[in-house]
Amino acid sequence: MILLDQNRLAGLADAQNINHWIRRLYNDHGGGDIYLSPRIYHIDEPIVLKTGVRLLGQGIATQLRGTSSLMGAVVMSDHAETLERADAWLVSEGVPVRFELKDLVIDGGDSQVSSMFASGCGVHVYGKGFRFSNVQITNTKSHGLVSVGSVRGGQEGWRDEPEAEFDVRISRCKGDGFLMRGPHDSIIRQAIISHCKQRGMAVETNGIYNGACDIEFCHAYGTDDVAIDLAAKVKAGFLQGDTGTGAGVRIGGSEMTYVDRIECFKTRGTVEDYALDIRASFTQIGLARIRADWGTGGVRMIAPGCQIGQLDVDGKRNTGGKVNNTPNDATGVYVAGNINQIGTMFVRNFDAGVGVHLETGCRGSRLSGLTKKCATHLIARDLQGCDLSFRMHRRGKEMVNAYPLKKDRFDLLEI
Repeated sequence: MILLDQNRLAGLADAQNINHWIRRLYNDHGGGDIYLSPRIYHIDEPIVLKTGVRLLGQGIATQLRGTSSLMGAVVMSDHAETLERADAWLVSEGVPVRFELKDLVIDGGDSQVSSMFASGCGVHVYGKGFRFSNVQITNTKSHGLVSVGSVRGGQEGWRDEPEAEFDVRISRCKGDGFLMRGPHDSIIRQAIISHCKQRGMAVETNGIYNGACDIEFCHAYGTDDVAIDLAAKVKAGFLQGDTGTGAGVRIGGSEMTYVDRIECFKTRGTVEDYALDIRASFTQIGLARIRADWGTGGVRMIAPGCQIGQLDVDGKRNTGGKVNNTPNDATGVYVAGNINQIGTMFVRNFDAGVGVHLETGCRGSRLSGLTKKCATHLIARDLQGCDLSFRMHRRGKEMVNAYPLKKDRFDLLEI
């Protein structure tokens, strides 16, 4: 155990002192704890985490703040660039494991974006089995937190178990807030992400990295791109994607993403955008609550075999934004994929738009629910073997444009 400010080496700046003691603990003991005081540490070179070393602060009073001479990430893992290029996976290949950040703030400060690896990031790590607990990352010129792992599997021993663990708050990043490309099987206990210039949470794979993970809770809002973008297989408990541009939650990764509950509110965009945008086959969602009131549509399902147990979509525009108190001309639910199923839905307040729209030629989908206050409650033409059951509160000039073929079964009741 090292109390950093009681073991300072004369002539070394803050970052040099921290890195010195990280190396000493790793080389002499295979890891250990470094305790940081409740003050601002000025970081002019990346803090490099090594296997088994834990960097422990005292809450928001402990800050690692980048200076104008910092060209890399504020914090990064050992040999991250080399390991990433090699697609390394095992401890025997040099992958660092079991390091930790806890109870501190990482502030990008005056750090610059340069050609150096991971420059402008708050944290960039390539490792496994590590933990970030009560870590705040803010004010970065690039991404907030980047976690990378290999698509490879296998273990030579217990230290090769891949699961990393995250409890983080991330805000005011010029890039993505949390970019997750691994290690797979990681657990995101809690991620609260706000006001990023790109995506809030992005879980992705590109054939090299595998970002498959479990998300217990993620709330992302105020982003200039998609609030939560799942482009790899994910199991999630509760996702809240608010005021993202283009989508609150976009599911576009590999097959079989499972989410217990999704909430999307005040998503910014156009009628071609959707607050919940499902592009991955066989996505399963238990409950989805959607407020399509800042310009976008409600839900789009364009992949086959997707299921939503309960869906609530409200298009009433009365909570702010450029379209406040204007008629909603978007679509509540748009289905283009085949063999999709929604157990029960309530779609309402698309007073200049469409409640539910099934694309021409859609096959084998089963949808049931209630529509209210829609200019066109339902569009369902030239389908192939679909089963629709709707109760529609029609009034005035509100329309229904639905004609079953012999293969279809429509149960449409106007009330």
